[in-house]
Amino acid sequence: MFSEPTIHTTPELAGRTYVEFYFDGERHRLYNGKLIGISCNPNRAKSLAERNKALDFLLFHLRKQLEKGWTPAAEIPLVKPILIIPAIKAFTDLKTSIEAESLSDLYERDLLGLNDHFLAYLQREKLSNLPVTNIGSDHIEQFLQQFKSSPTNYMNRRRTLSALFLRLKTTQKVLKDNPTQQTGKLKEIPHLNLPYKKDQLRKVLEIVRGRHKDVYLCCLLMYGCLLRPHQEIRLLKRGYFDEEFTKISLGGHQNKSRKIRSVLVPEYVRTELMRLGISLLDDGMNIFSHTTSAFNPFYFSTAWARIKENLLEDGLIEQDHTLYSFRHTAAVYMYLKTKDPYKIQQAFGHGSLRVTLIYLRSLGMVIDASLDDLPELPV
Repeated sequence: MFSEPTIHTTPELAGRTYVEFYFDGERHRLYNGKLIGISCNPNRAKSLAERNKALDFLLFHLRKQLEKGWTPAAEIPLVKPILIIPAIKAFTDLKTSIEAESLSDLYERDLLGLNDHFLAYLQREKLSNLPVTNIGSDHIEQFLQQFKSSPTNYMNRRRTLSALFLRLKTTQKVLKDNPTQQTGKLKEIPHLNLPYKKDQLRKVLEIVRGRHKDVYLCCLLMYGCLLRPHQEIRLLKRGYFDEEFTKISLGGHQNKSRKIRSVLVPEYVRTELMRLGISLLDDGMNIFSHTTSAFNPFYFSTAWARIKENLLEDGLIEQDHTLYSFRHTAAVYMYLKTKDPYKIQQAFGHGSLRVTLIYLRSLGMVIDASLDDLPELPV
């Protein structure tokens, strides 16, 4: 039998601290986590706050081990040592690692940009030489305060920061846990990409066609082939299409899902591709720039912003109609046609059915529910 472990600490940093418990009537003290197989040494902390956090960590894991049946006489587990390096070096090295990954331009930009922000934070708060293993949730929450302009902004930055710490854990092997997971969340307000009504869709496409041929083709590919504009459509090359322009094949590195994906090409999209002479390009040519290089990542969003101003002035669309609305409209019409979320998942390249259900519900759709489906009172 064991007693509830308790923390014994001192008001001064120089004092020796430990976690104490009784096992079968015998007193035991843990000054560090070596005996239970964790890397934790409160007495080497550089501040009282850091020491208290380490003591809480030691107490938590000791209690877990005792509840699992561990005894003080048990053999000390083998612990694979974590390389202790300064935080500034860990995040500087991480930049090189990220640049070597095969990531989309926008995602790499987001990761590297936030990495630079965090490096600046470490220097500003004089935390550069703090061991990266001592970076905790309190540091992360302090860093994230600057992004609280909106819940969405905060949560986007939190997710990106979590991806950085995850790489330090899995790729760099300098962390055992991801401290971002222990930080608070903010409730996000979903961003609405309002679908187009049928008559509205025809009018908008007609105007876009007369204003910008590339944006028009992009809209058709979003609506008809269900592709994403910036990292799938923008990067399309002639060689991604089959000979008859009836199918598009994307490798894992060419789409967001990171899986091989094939999509069918409707006749109205094929007709536009042939009209624009895409079939005459070499396989390595981008279908928009007609060179081996793609336009910049903001090419479509910038051009759409100009077109949207006129559409709003003419009262043809609302503020919540976006470039992505063409893809969302396709989801609505495809679901109304099939009533099968699984088909939507496969067609849209979603990683799981859960993503598809969230996607459809965000459009205000009720999934497979009618009055006939609701329970009746027993007679």
